[in-house]
Amino acid sequence: MSFSSETKNELARVLPEKKCCMLAEISGFLRVAGSLRLAGNGKFKIVLTTENPAVARHYKTLIKAYYGIDAKLEIGESNSPGKSGYSYSLTIKPEDRSDLILRETGILLVKAGEDYISDGIYFNNLRSKCCKKAYLRGVFLGCGSITDPGKRYQLEFITSSKKFAADLKKLINSFVDLNANVATRRTSYVVYIKRASYISDMLAIMKAYNSMLEFQNVMINKGIRADATRMTNCDNANLDRALMTAEKQLMQIKKIEAKLGLENIPGALRELALIRLEHPDANLTEIGELLNPPIKKSGVNKKFKKLEEIADKLN
Repeated sequence: MSFSSETKNELARVLPEKKCCMLAEISGFLRVAGSLRLAGNGKFKIVLTTENPAVARHYKTLIKAYYGIDAKLEIGESNSPGKSGYSYSLTIKPEDRSDLILRETGILLVKAGEDYISDGIYFNNLRSKCCKKAYLRGVFLGCGSITDPGKRYQLEFITSSKKFAADLKKLINSFVDLNANVATRRTSYVVYIKRASYISDMLAIMKAYNSMLEFQNVMINKGIRADATRMTNCDNANLDRALMTAEKQLMQIKKIEAKLGLENIPGALRELALIRLEHPDANLTEIGELLNPPIKKSGVNKKFKKLEEIADKLN
């Protein structure tokens, strides 16, 4: 089972305790997973569709808890391109007060005395933070997905409405330290989050706590591996620089020896040069410890600078 499916299964076990949060979550799911079909006499039949059986059972329970309606559950073949499996539909008929549900969830609104189907978020149902969280949970269960964090970090919502995508981005960004963006993908609009810390926070906001912990474990393990790689690369780079520096020092000392003679340079520098010739792979700290008296790395570096100046003056 994919990480996204596991997350949805976990969220499908979350039942809001407050009535306002029940309505908010139903509104979010209905907005992205619902469709309207004419039922005659200007009435609509609501059909909620999902390919996750746990999600279908969840909303059957939630709708009954809030509206007292036993929505009809039907199972059919999946309609998703390139996918095999089943599709689960919940149907709410006019006699089940579908008109009332459409109005209360902000799907059916009135303008200039006429009913119209809205395509954005009905923010009147999202006055409190708990309701905003519930709404996001509903939207994620309807059109959201999250990539396996072991591969890459991405949480996204796919919608066909430009207005809804803009409103969803606004809703997500209303939470402190969260930032979502919108992209166009063929005929759809994708509201997405790519930063790992934001995705972790979103999972917590929607109450997918187990998925959040699993996600954070992957983040930590990736961070440890990345730190180890950086340290190894840094160590290798430092070793390469040290070897190049030692080779350069050896060349300078041999140049002085050939053209001037080591016996003709100051005694402290002559001692340093002889130790370097005897220990070509030693680092500056090790060479400093071999001198009599021992000196620190910075002092060794200064003496090598003086040897370099002498070598540069020799043609």
